[in-house]
Amino acid sequence: MLVKRKLGITLTSVAALILSAGLSTAAGAVAGELQRITPPVDANHPPQDRLVLAVIGDYGGCGADRTCAEEYQVADMVHSWNPEAILTTGDNTYQQGLPEEVVKAQAPYKADIDAGKLFPIMGNHDYGNGCSPESVRPSLDYFKVPAAFVAGLGNGLLDFVNPDANCQTATGSSKPPIYDAYRNTLTNSSAAWKVVGGHQPIYSSGKAGNNLDRSWLMTPGVDLILAGHDHHAEHIETADGYNIAISGNGGAGLTPLFGVAPGSKFRDATHFGAMRLTVTPDSLKAEYLSLPGTVDYYFLLKKDAQGRAYLAERSDWVDPDPGPGGSPIPNRYTVSFDVAADKADGLTYKNYEDAPFVTTEVDGRRALELQKNPFGGANQLYMFVDDAAISGGPYPVKATISYRSPVTGSFAVQYDSQQSGSAYQRSTAVTIGAGQANQWQTATVDIPDIRFTNRQNGGADLRLNAVANLPLAISAVRIDVVPPAPPVTRVSMDFSAEPDGLTWIPYESGPAHEIVVDGRRALQIDRNTFNSGNNLYLAVDDRYLTGGPYDATATIEYRSPVAGSFVLHYDSAATGSAYHSTTRVSITAAMVNTWQTVTLDLPQVMFRNRQNGNADMRIVGANNLPLIIGSMSVQLADNQAQLLKAAQDAVAAAEANPSAETITAAETAIAKVTEPTQVAALNQRLAVVKLLVQARDLLDRIAATELDNADQIDSAVTDLAEATAIVDQLPADRQGDLPEQVGAAKRGIADALARFFAKPAEGKPGPIKGPWLDLVISDTYDRFGETDLHDRVLSIVRSYATGWQVTIAIDDFLASR
Repeated sequence: MLVKRKLGITLTSVAALILSAGLSTAAGAVAGELQRITPPVDANHPPQDRLVLAVIGDYGGCGADRTCAEEYQVADMVHSWNPEAILTTGDNTYQQGLPEEVVKAQAPYKADIDAGKLFPIMGNHDYGNGCSPESVRPSLDYFKVPAAFVAGLGNGLLDFVNPDANCQTATGSSKPPIYDAYRNTLTNSSAAWKVVGGHQPIYSSGKAGNNLDRSWLMTPGVDLILAGHDHHAEHIETADGYNIAISGNGGAGLTPLFGVAPGSKFRDATHFGAMRLTVTPDSLKAEYLSLPGTVDYYFLLKKDAQGRAYLAERSDWVDPDPGPGGSPIPNRYTVSFDVAADKADGLTYKNYEDAPFVTTEVDGRRALELQKNPFGGANQLYMFVDDAAISGGPYPVKATISYRSPVTGSFAVQYDSQQSGSAYQRSTAVTIGAGQANQWQTATVDIPDIRFTNRQNGGADLRLNAVANLPLAISAVRIDVVPPAPPVTRVSMDFSAEPDGLTWIPYESGPAHEIVVDGRRALQIDRNTFNSGNNLYLAVDDRYLTGGPYDATATIEYRSPVAGSFVLHYDSAATGSAYHSTTRVSITAAMVNTWQTVTLDLPQVMFRNRQNGNADMRIVGANNLPLIIGSMSVQLADNQAQLLKAAQDAVAAAEANPSAETITAAETAIAKVTEPTQVAALNQRLAVVKLLVQARDLLDRIAATELDNADQIDSAVTDLAEATAIVDQLPADRQGDLPEQVGAAKRGIADALARFFAKPAEGKPGPIKGPWLDLVISDTYDRFGETDLHDRVLSIVRSYATGWQVTIAIDDFLASR
């Protein structure tokens, strides 16, 4: 039995009050709830056994005189299912939801609307790209619904809840004005299934991407969230167990996929289509169908004993393009936790059966103390990176760890490596020497190719691994994604010359034409026929700048024949918006018809082609301002910052691969840095690398020498003494295997000395050289200890030294230890 909605309610006094209050703070007759636009459940009859619904989104292209073929084809497919109702995910009409656009866009579904079978939510285009009650009224009047409502279907089988999320955003723990009514509606609903509609998806792999300011939709009681906005089809299961179904391919064009959203199970950006929901009291089946009627994917929801929806079944689906959009770009470049400060920012940790820990105080600092691994081998700490912050990969990162150990030992980071394919690839080890025990230390580990794909035990992304059950204490960890250094720091365009990495893009909502003003060529931004703001879309050549984020400035040379204002919209890593606004630029009467120049700050700007026409940014003139642009440039902030970054990378490369070549490259990069403190710090790090290379060169020279005569032995003894002194200067965590190499060289020289002393001497041998005798004593002590040391040494050097000389040398040796 179909329960039709009540018609005409938008003209009632209640609806008028709703509109005057801003449309989306609506509450219905039941206090504190959204307005119910369908008759109440008939208690004398049970819920329907089966209900078929259609879901369409971003379909109303006919409203802007676009090609209507796909919209009509999708409508024909939907009608072939004979659904009892049609739900939309917004953008039912393009471009501004004007009365004439609404009529054209809804033509394929007019019979459904007249029959009360179509239940729409409003998207940004239905609102005229704003949140004005007047701008959305043509759609509300035509559909005969309020902006926010709840519709009951199947006599208590399903409630479709629409809190008008297009104009209700919130961040952090705050909630929008509609939230209490929304929550109460869910709490008080007795429907078997509760489906929520919100135009902008919380998570999406599409062009617009994540909209975390709508996360408040994920509220207990929600079984399924429907969304559109991005013009593709997608199924996402969030980490909290919420299922999001994006259905934005209903006819008004398709948009490409970018970075894969966390929890994405299915994605398709190449076919027009719609969703079919088949609902019973025990299950909700969602099918994604593409033209002409192919089921590309489905998933099935059921309820657990507590009444929570869970993903019980889904199609097998193989991603045909596991890396759409090219190189990955994280939503954030740093995640961390600090136990001592009781803070976690995108990085968390959990106990696991082979990785127990306790939170305690160590030397006055709150920390995690790794406990003995009951399975043996190594103590461990599993860490989890928020998928909404950094997901996929590979990325080059630096892991900075604050640690303390009561004993010597070592630990490493194990991570999911793109190169090796191992989920537990081991990083370079951090060594804790005798001089570092019982002291808080900080180490930075380079990880060149980590993927954040939750492949480790318990869904972790990486873990600390402390060998031999080292009782390590950890107070803080920070993961920094290393952004690629840009090939240039400035792009520009000047209509009197050739563009240099920056160009404008013709687009339907961004027309412009070249003109001559005061004898110079310039660009006139034309009237936008779709909106009251005219646009100039701008693209940065990916060969010049891509990715980010960068702190930058944009300098624009402009003039206008009338007073007005404009802003620059750019892709912001800080907010996640592809259309984040700069400070507005005002043009006063005194500035009219004169060239002006303004420089605008672009903090955390990204270059990833997310705006219309694959643009990176756009100039937007208020009230179709007839703005004229003479030139424009984008400059990355502080070139010294880029030079410092390049020098830091060069030093890091030298540390990872010490050689004469990497040292020279680092010295060249450091020479370009002007800040004295930074130069000193980089040179201090590089000095350690130089000592490493010097020590290895000396030891390599010893290993390459035959040691057959006194001159060769003498040179080797001198080289060994120098190498030993260098190794002693190096920090314990940078010595690596050098101590073992020194020991091996010493044994080799001692063996050569023994052979030399054993040969018959011609005439009376000269007195033994002090360094030779010292080396024989040290090597003999290393091999046999102090017992019989005098006799063992004397048996080797008897022909070259007296017993008294050996005794004095041994006494000096033992006294120095």
